[in-house]
Amino acid sequence: MTVPPAAASPPEEPDSPGDLAEIYREHHDFMWRSLRRLGVDAADVEDAVHDAFLVVARRLPEFAGRSTLRTWLFAIAMRVAQSRRRDHQREAHHMRQYEASLTPRSPADPQRRHEVSVTLHQLLAGLDEDQRAVFIMIELENMTAPEIAAALELKVATVYSRLRLARQAMQRAVTRYLARSQERTR
Repeated sequence: MTVPPAAASPPEEPDSPGDLAEIYREHHDFMWRSLRRLGVDAADVEDAVHDAFLVVARRLPEFAGRSTLRTWLFAIAMRVAQSRRRDHQREAHHMRQYEASLTPRSPADPQRRHEVSVTLHQLLAGLDEDQRAVFIMIELENMTAPEIAAALELKVATVYSRLRLARQAMQRAVTRYLARSQERTR
């Protein structure tokens, strides 16, 4: 015997979000396991869980129930894990660059590195303060324009404009510096 459509049980409602404390109690272990399985280092997983639940707290009013709560939480865990991996890769890259800069290549290298450092600081001092900040953050610290815009509370277009002006100014300063260096060696 078939059940008529009107008598069929209603479709299951998506999880209702509830309050944050309840979600944390019920889904902490799920979040921890998910983040660990998504590649977060064991030493960092507790911090990642904390970060994920900060996102949950901020985004909970936006939860519309288009998916289950667990699916929504897993999506947050996925983005937190991706962000942590990117941050870890960026930190590792910066550490390799830093270590490489400390590795002497020849006995005269420390003196040469000091001269280059002094020259770089002199060239940077010639830049407008706002341009210098953007130039350092992008060219020397490998930050992205959106990161800088957020940190300095600027529009991304403003960051790119300052970077363009700073690069032009640095190019002119380097050209002058090299011309003076060539005159001294004659």
